[in-house]
Amino acid sequence: MKFSVIGVLSNGARQGKLTNISRLPGVVLETPMLLFYTKGGSIPHITREVLDLLTKEQLGIQITLPSTIQCFEGAKAFGKGIAEFVGLKEMLTYCSVQDSARNTPEGYNSKEQISVWSNTGRVSVNADKYMDVIETFQPDFYQALSNGDTNSNSSKKKTQKVMDSSDKLLEKCLERHQSSSALKSVAVFGNIEGGYDIDLRKLSAQVIANKPVDGFIINGLHNNGPEVEKLDLKKVVPILKAVLKHLPKEKPRIIHGCWRPESILEMIDLGIDIFDSSLAYVVTERKSALIFQYFEIPVEECRTESFDECSAIEINLEDKSYKEDFRPILEDCTCLSCRKHSRSYIHHLIMNKELLASTLLMLYIRVILKSRKMKKLFQNYFTQEC
Repeated sequence: MKFSVIGVLSNGARQGKLTNISRLPGVVLETPMLLFYTKGGSIPHITREVLDLLTKEQLGIQITLPSTIQCFEGAKAFGKGIAEFVGLKEMLTYCSVQDSARNTPEGYNSKEQISVWSNTGRVSVNADKYMDVIETFQPDFYQALSNGDTNSNSSKKKTQKVMDSSDKLLEKCLERHQSSSALKSVAVFGNIEGGYDIDLRKLSAQVIANKPVDGFIINGLHNNGPEVEKLDLKKVVPILKAVLKHLPKEKPRIIHGCWRPESILEMIDLGIDIFDSSLAYVVTERKSALIFQYFEIPVEECRTESFDECSAIEINLEDKSYKEDFRPILEDCTCLSCRKHSRSYIHHLIMNKELLASTLLMLYIRVILKSRKMKKLFQNYFTQEC
Protein backbone atom coordinates (compact mmCIF):
# COMPACT_ATOMS: atom_id res chain seq x y z
CA MET A 1 0.00 0.00 0.00
CA LYS A 2 1.34 3.40 -1.00
CA PHE A 3 0.47 6.77 0.52
CA SER A 4 1.03 9.99 -1.42
CA VAL A 5 0.61 13.56 -0.21
CA ILE A 6 -0.95 15.56 -3.03
CA GLY A 7 -1.50 18.85 -1.22
CA VAL A 8 -0.49 20.61 2.01
CA LEU A 9 -2.02 23.78 3.44
CA SER A 10 0.10 26.37 5.19
CA ASN A 11 -1.30 25.22 8.55
CA GLY A 12 -0.13 21.64 7.97
CA ALA A 13 -3.35 19.96 6.80
CA ARG A 14 -2.63 17.28 4.21
CA GLN A 15 -4.60 15.98 1.26
CA GLY A 16 -3.42 12.56 0.17
CA LYS A 17 -4.35 9.25 -1.38
CA LEU A 18 -3.87 5.54 -0.73
CA THR A 19 -3.00 3.46 -3.79
CA ASN A 20 -1.24 0.20 -4.77
CA ILE A 21 -3.44 -1.84 -2.44
CA SER A 22 -2.41 -5.39 -3.31
CA ARG A 23 -5.79 -6.98 -2.60
CA LEU A 24 -7.71 -4.14 -4.32
CA PRO A 25 -5.80 -3.24 -7.50
CA GLY A 26 -6.87 0.03 -9.06
CA VAL A 27 -8.61 1.31 -5.94
CA VAL A 28 -7.70 4.85 -4.86
CA LEU A 29 -8.88 6.27 -1.52
CA GLU A 30 -8.46 9.92 -0.62
CA THR A 31 -7.40 11.31 2.74
CA PRO A 32 -8.42 12.77 5.15
CA MET A 33 -10.69 9.76 5.48
CA LEU A 34 -13.04 8.06 7.92
CA LEU A 35 -12.87 4.30 8.33
CA PHE A 36 -16.32 2.79 8.85
CA TYR A 37 -16.48 1.40 12.36
CA THR A 38 -17.66 -2.22 12.62
CA LYS A 39 -18.56 -4.75 15.28
CA GLY A 40 -17.79 -8.36 14.47
CA GLY A 41 -16.96 -7.19 10.96
CA SER A 42 -20.42 -5.70 10.34
CA ILE A 43 -21.52 -2.07 10.41
CA PRO A 44 -23.84 -1.95 13.46
CA HIS A 45 -27.60 -1.98 12.77
CA ILE A 46 -27.09 -1.99 8.99
CA THR A 47 -27.30 -5.11 6.84
CA ARG A 48 -25.12 -5.60 3.78
CA GLU A 49 -28.14 -5.05 1.51
CA VAL A 50 -28.94 -1.72 3.18
CA LEU A 51 -25.27 -0.70 2.97
CA ASP A 52 -25.36 -1.28 -0.79
CA LEU A 53 -28.33 1.09 -0.99
CA LEU A 54 -26.44 3.78 0.93
CA THR A 55 -23.43 4.12 -1.30
CA LYS A 56 -21.59 2.58 -4.24
CA GLU A 57 -18.33 4.26 -3.28
CA GLN A 58 -15.22 2.38 -2.23
CA LEU A 59 -14.99 2.39 1.57
CA GLY A 60 -12.52 1.54 4.28
CA ILE A 61 -13.59 -0.38 7.38
CA GLN A 62 -12.10 -0.76 10.86
CA ILE A 63 -12.07 -4.29 12.27
CA THR A 64 -11.54 -4.25 16.04
CA LEU A 65 -9.84 -7.15 17.83
CA PRO A 66 -12.30 -7.26 20.79
CA SER A 67 -15.28 -7.77 18.50
CA THR A 68 -13.64 -10.32 16.18
CA ILE A 69 -11.24 -12.37 18.28
CA GLN A 70 -13.97 -14.98 18.74
CA CYS A 71 -14.10 -15.29 14.93
CA PHE A 72 -10.48 -16.43 14.80
CA GLU A 73 -11.03 -20.18 14.52
CA GLY A 74 -13.83 -19.78 12.00
CA ALA A 75 -11.83 -17.33 9.89
CA LYS A 76 -8.81 -19.63 10.05
CA ALA A 77 -10.85 -22.59 8.78
CA PHE A 78 -12.36 -20.34 6.07
CA GLY A 79 -8.85 -19.37 4.94
CA LYS A 80 -9.65 -16.32 2.79
CA GLY A 81 -9.14 -13.43 5.22
CA ILE A 82 -11.47 -11.42 7.41
CA ALA A 83 -12.80 -9.14 4.65
CA GLU A 84 -14.25 -12.03 2.66
CA PHE A 85 -15.23 -13.87 5.84
CA VAL A 86 -17.56 -11.00 6.86
CA GLY A 87 -18.79 -10.43 3.30
CA LEU A 88 -16.99 -7.11 2.70
CA LYS A 89 -14.16 -8.26 0.46
CA GLU A 90 -14.29 -5.09 -1.69
CA MET A 91 -13.59 -2.86 1.34
CA LEU A 92 -10.19 -1.60 2.42
CA THR A 93 -9.68 -3.38 5.75
CA TYR A 94 -7.84 -2.09 8.81
CA CYS A 95 -7.41 -4.04 12.07
CA SER A 96 -7.05 -2.19 15.38
CA VAL A 97 -6.14 -3.57 18.81
CA GLN A 98 -8.92 -1.98 20.88
CA ASP A 99 -12.55 -1.01 20.28
CA SER A 100 -12.75 2.77 19.78
CA ALA A 101 -16.41 2.97 20.84
CA ARG A 102 -16.05 1.00 24.06
CA ASN A 103 -14.20 2.02 27.21
CA THR A 104 -11.04 -0.04 27.74
CA PRO A 105 -10.62 -0.75 31.48
CA GLU A 106 -7.31 0.44 32.91
CA GLY A 107 -4.68 -1.67 34.63
CA TYR A 108 -5.15 -5.06 32.95
CA ASN A 109 -2.07 -5.08 30.71
CA SER A 110 1.32 -6.58 31.56
CA LYS A 111 4.69 -6.20 29.90
CA GLU A 112 3.91 -8.88 27.28
CA GLN A 113 0.15 -9.42 27.56
CA ILE A 114 -2.55 -7.02 26.36
CA SER A 115 -6.16 -7.40 27.50
CA VAL A 116 -9.10 -7.01 25.15
CA TRP A 117 -12.76 -7.37 26.11
CA SER A 118 -14.84 -9.63 23.89
CA ASN A 119 -18.53 -10.46 24.33
CA THR A 120 -17.56 -13.25 26.74
CA GLY A 121 -15.13 -11.23 28.84
CA ARG A 122 -11.43 -10.43 29.06
CA VAL A 123 -8.97 -12.12 26.72
CA SER A 124 -5.19 -11.82 27.16
CA VAL A 125 -3.20 -11.51 23.94
CA ASN A 126 0.58 -11.65 23.48
CA ALA A 127 2.49 -10.77 20.32
CA ASP A 128 2.50 -14.32 18.95
CA LYS A 129 -1.22 -14.81 19.45
CA TYR A 130 -1.96 -11.42 17.95
CA MET A 131 0.13 -12.12 14.88
CA ASP A 132 -1.64 -15.47 14.50
CA VAL A 133 -4.86 -13.47 14.27
CA ILE A 134 -3.40 -10.97 11.80
CA GLU A 135 -2.03 -13.74 9.56
CA THR A 136 -5.48 -15.33 9.54
CA PHE A 137 -7.39 -12.07 9.01
CA GLN A 138 -4.96 -10.77 6.33
CA PRO A 139 -6.17 -7.14 6.47
CA ASP A 140 -4.83 -4.52 4.09
CA PHE A 141 -3.15 -2.78 7.04
CA TYR A 142 -3.11 -3.21 10.79
CA GLN A 143 -2.05 -1.68 14.07
CA ALA A 144 0.93 -3.37 15.71
CA LEU A 145 0.07 -4.77 19.13
CA SER A 146 0.55 -2.08 21.77
CA ASN A 147 -0.08 -1.39 25.43
CA GLY A 148 -1.62 2.08 25.04
CA ASP A 149 -3.00 2.10 28.61
CA THR A 150 -2.42 5.80 29.32
CA ASN A 151 -4.56 8.91 29.55
CA SER A 152 -4.30 12.46 30.85
CA ASN A 153 -4.11 11.19 34.46
CA SER A 154 -1.29 8.68 33.97
CA SER A 155 1.91 9.17 35.96
CA LYS A 156 5.27 9.48 34.23
CA LYS A 157 6.35 6.14 35.71
CA LYS A 158 3.34 4.33 34.27
CA THR A 159 3.68 6.14 30.96
CA GLN A 160 7.31 5.05 30.66
CA LYS A 161 6.38 1.42 31.39
CA VAL A 162 3.62 1.50 28.79
CA MET A 163 5.98 2.98 26.21
CA ASP A 164 8.67 0.36 26.91
CA SER A 165 6.10 -2.42 26.71
CA SER A 166 4.73 -1.14 23.38
CA ASP A 167 8.24 -0.86 21.91
CA LYS A 168 8.98 -4.50 22.75
CA LEU A 169 5.64 -5.63 21.38
CA LEU A 170 6.34 -3.73 18.16
CA GLU A 171 9.70 -5.46 17.77
CA LYS A 172 8.05 -8.87 18.11
CA CYS A 173 5.31 -7.96 15.67
CA LEU A 174 7.81 -6.66 13.11
CA GLU A 175 9.96 -9.77 13.44
CA ARG A 176 6.95 -11.97 12.76
CA HIS A 177 5.64 -9.67 10.03
CA GLN A 178 8.89 -9.71 8.08
CA SER A 179 9.16 -13.50 8.17
CA SER A 180 5.52 -14.14 7.23
CA SER A 181 4.68 -15.01 3.63
CA ALA A 182 0.98 -14.29 4.39
CA LEU A 183 1.76 -10.66 5.26
CA LYS A 184 4.07 -9.71 2.39
CA SER A 185 1.49 -7.35 0.89
CA VAL A 186 0.04 -6.17 4.23
CA ALA A 187 1.03 -2.83 5.78
CA VAL A 188 1.88 -2.50 9.48
CA PHE A 189 1.48 0.73 11.48
CA GLY A 190 3.60 1.51 14.53
CA ASN A 191 2.29 3.16 17.70
CA ILE A 192 3.53 6.48 19.06
CA GLU A 193 3.16 6.29 22.85
CA GLY A 194 4.04 8.57 25.74
CA GLY A 195 0.72 9.65 27.22
CA TYR A 196 0.67 13.40 27.86
CA ASP A 197 4.40 13.65 28.52
CA ILE A 198 5.79 15.69 25.63
CA ASP A 199 9.38 14.53 26.13
CA LEU A 200 8.38 10.86 26.05
CA ARG A 201 6.18 11.51 23.04
CA LYS A 202 9.07 13.07 21.14
CA LEU A 203 11.30 10.14 22.05
CA SER A 204 8.69 7.61 20.97
CA ALA A 205 8.14 9.43 17.67
CA GLN A 206 11.87 9.53 16.94
CA VAL A 207 12.28 5.82 17.70
CA ILE A 208 9.23 4.58 15.79
CA ALA A 209 9.97 6.84 12.80
CA ASN A 210 13.12 4.79 12.21
CA LYS A 211 11.33 1.44 12.34
CA PRO A 212 10.26 -0.43 9.16
CA VAL A 213 6.60 0.54 9.52
CA ASP A 214 4.22 1.81 6.84
CA GLY A 215 2.44 4.40 8.96
CA PHE A 216 1.87 5.67 12.46
CA ILE A 217 -0.86 5.63 15.10
CA ILE A 218 -0.97 8.32 17.78
CA ASN A 219 -1.90 6.05 20.67
CA GLY A 220 -2.47 6.32 24.43
CA LEU A 221 -4.33 9.64 24.60
CA HIS A 222 -7.43 8.05 26.12
CA ASN A 223 -9.10 4.75 27.06
CA ASN A 224 -11.65 4.82 24.24
CA GLY A 225 -15.43 5.04 24.57
CA PRO A 226 -17.78 8.05 24.78
CA GLU A 227 -15.47 9.88 27.22
CA VAL A 228 -13.27 10.81 24.24
CA GLU A 229 -15.91 13.35 23.20
CA LYS A 230 -15.28 15.24 26.43
CA LEU A 231 -11.51 15.46 26.09
CA ASP A 232 -10.04 18.94 26.21
CA LEU A 233 -8.41 19.30 22.79
CA LYS A 234 -6.20 22.09 24.15
CA LYS A 235 -4.30 19.38 26.03
CA VAL A 236 -4.08 17.14 22.98
CA VAL A 237 -2.87 19.71 20.44
CA PRO A 238 0.61 20.28 21.99
CA ILE A 239 1.13 16.49 22.03
CA LEU A 240 0.22 16.14 18.37
CA LYS A 241 2.40 19.09 17.36
CA ALA A 242 5.38 17.65 19.22
CA VAL A 243 4.91 14.20 17.67
CA LEU A 244 4.11 15.05 14.07
CA LYS A 245 7.18 17.16 13.47
CA HIS A 246 9.30 14.04 14.01
CA LEU A 247 7.37 11.77 11.64
CA PRO A 248 8.22 11.39 7.94
CA LYS A 249 5.73 13.20 5.72
CA GLU A 250 5.38 10.33 3.24
CA LYS A 251 3.67 7.99 5.70
CA PRO A 252 0.03 8.26 6.90
CA ARG A 253 -1.01 9.06 10.48
CA ILE A 254 -4.03 7.60 12.28
CA ILE A 255 -5.77 8.59 15.49
CA HIS A 256 -8.50 6.48 17.08
CA GLY A 257 -11.53 7.56 19.08
CA CYS A 258 -15.06 8.97 18.84
CA TRP A 259 -13.90 12.58 18.50
CA ARG A 260 -16.39 15.35 17.84
CA PRO A 261 -16.41 16.70 14.25
CA GLU A 262 -14.83 20.03 15.19
CA SER A 263 -12.01 18.16 16.95
CA ILE A 264 -11.42 16.11 13.81
CA LEU A 265 -11.18 19.29 11.74
CA GLU A 266 -8.61 20.69 14.13
CA MET A 267 -6.58 17.47 14.03
CA ILE A 268 -6.68 17.55 10.23
CA ASP A 269 -5.18 21.03 10.58
CA LEU A 270 -2.29 19.44 12.44
CA GLY A 271 -1.66 16.73 9.84
CA ILE A 272 -3.66 13.65 10.88
CA ASP A 273 -4.86 11.64 7.87
CA ILE A 274 -7.16 8.84 9.02
CA PHE A 275 -9.90 8.61 11.67
CA ASP A 276 -12.51 6.03 12.62
CA SER A 277 -16.26 6.65 12.67
CA SER A 278 -17.02 5.14 16.08
CA LEU A 279 -18.83 8.39 16.97
CA ALA A 280 -21.67 7.32 14.66
CA TYR A 281 -22.20 4.16 16.69
CA VAL A 282 -21.88 5.93 20.05
CA VAL A 283 -24.42 8.60 19.02
CA THR A 284 -26.86 5.99 17.71
CA GLU A 285 -26.62 3.95 20.91
CA ARG A 286 -27.76 6.96 22.95
CA LYS A 287 -30.73 7.40 20.58
CA SER A 288 -29.42 10.62 19.09
CA ALA A 289 -28.67 12.00 15.63
CA LEU A 290 -25.92 14.28 14.35
CA ILE A 291 -27.30 17.39 12.70
CA PHE A 292 -24.12 19.20 11.58
CA GLN A 293 -25.51 22.71 11.65
CA TYR A 294 -22.24 24.12 10.35
CA PHE A 295 -22.47 22.54 6.88
CA GLU A 296 -23.62 25.76 5.25
CA ILE A 297 -21.20 27.96 7.22
CA PRO A 298 -17.75 29.03 5.99
CA VAL A 299 -15.15 26.62 7.32
CA GLU A 300 -13.04 29.32 8.96
CA GLU A 301 -16.05 30.50 11.00
CA CYS A 302 -16.82 26.97 12.13
CA ARG A 303 -13.35 26.58 13.60
CA THR A 304 -13.61 29.66 15.80
CA GLU A 305 -14.41 29.17 19.47
CA SER A 306 -16.85 32.09 19.30
CA PHE A 307 -19.15 30.25 16.90
CA ASP A 308 -21.57 28.65 19.37
CA GLU A 309 -23.65 26.67 16.86
CA CYS A 310 -20.68 24.43 16.12
CA SER A 311 -21.29 22.71 19.46
CA ALA A 312 -24.92 22.01 18.53
CA ILE A 313 -24.22 18.94 16.42
CA GLU A 314 -26.65 16.47 18.00
CA ILE A 315 -30.29 16.01 18.96
CA ASN A 316 -31.57 13.32 21.33
CA LEU A 317 -34.68 11.81 19.75
CA GLU A 318 -35.57 10.03 22.97
CA ASP A 319 -36.55 13.40 24.41
CA LYS A 320 -40.32 13.91 24.68
CA SER A 321 -40.03 17.25 22.87
CA TYR A 322 -39.85 15.28 19.61
CA LYS A 323 -43.14 13.45 20.19
CA GLU A 324 -45.00 15.75 17.79
CA ASP A 325 -42.08 17.02 15.72
CA PHE A 326 -42.95 15.98 12.17
CA ARG A 327 -39.84 17.40 10.53
CA PRO A 328 -37.10 15.13 9.17
CA ILE A 329 -33.96 14.71 11.25
CA LEU A 330 -32.16 17.15 8.96
CA GLU A 331 -33.87 19.48 6.50
CA ASP A 332 -32.94 18.88 2.84
CA CYS A 333 -31.29 15.53 3.62
CA THR A 334 -32.19 12.96 0.95
CA CYS A 335 -31.42 9.78 2.91
CA LEU A 336 -34.16 7.18 3.44
CA SER A 337 -34.53 8.10 7.13
CA CYS A 338 -35.22 11.75 6.34
CA ARG A 339 -37.28 11.22 3.17
CA LYS A 340 -39.64 8.64 4.64
CA HIS A 341 -39.63 9.21 8.41
CA SER A 342 -40.04 12.06 10.87
CA ARG A 343 -38.43 12.86 14.19
CA SER A 344 -41.76 12.03 15.78
CA TYR A 345 -41.87 8.54 14.25
CA ILE A 346 -38.31 7.74 15.28
CA HIS A 347 -39.14 8.98 18.80
CA HIS A 348 -42.10 6.60 18.78
CA LEU A 349 -39.85 3.69 17.73
CA ILE A 350 -37.36 4.52 20.47
CA MET A 351 -40.01 4.69 23.19
CA ASN A 352 -41.38 1.31 22.07
CA LYS A 353 -37.88 -0.21 21.92
CA GLU A 354 -38.20 -1.06 18.24
CA LEU A 355 -34.96 -2.18 16.54
CA LEU A 356 -35.88 -0.08 13.51
CA ALA A 357 -35.05 3.07 15.52
CA SER A 358 -31.35 2.24 15.66
CA THR A 359 -31.34 1.18 12.00
CA LEU A 360 -32.83 4.50 10.88
CA LEU A 361 -30.46 6.51 13.08
CA MET A 362 -27.38 4.59 11.92
CA LEU A 363 -28.50 4.75 8.30
CA TYR A 364 -28.94 8.51 8.60
CA ILE A 365 -25.60 9.09 10.29
CA ARG A 366 -23.72 6.91 7.78
CA VAL A 367 -25.23 8.86 4.90
CA ILE A 368 -24.30 12.16 6.55
CA LEU A 369 -20.70 11.00 7.03
CA LYS A 370 -20.46 10.09 3.33
CA SER A 371 -22.73 12.85 2.01
CA ARG A 372 -22.04 15.48 -0.59
CA LYS A 373 -22.27 18.09 2.15
CA MET A 374 -19.49 16.37 4.08
CA LYS A 375 -17.39 16.17 0.91
CA LYS A 376 -18.11 19.85 0.27
CA LEU A 377 -16.95 20.65 3.79
CA PHE A 378 -13.61 18.96 3.14
CA GLN A 379 -13.32 20.43 -0.36
CA ASN A 380 -13.90 23.92 1.01
CA TYR A 381 -11.41 23.12 3.71
CA PHE A 382 -8.69 22.42 1.17
CA THR A 383 -9.49 25.39 -1.05
CA GLN A 384 -9.21 27.92 1.78
CA GLU A 385 -6.06 28.93 3.57
CA CYS A 386 -7.56 29.16 7.07
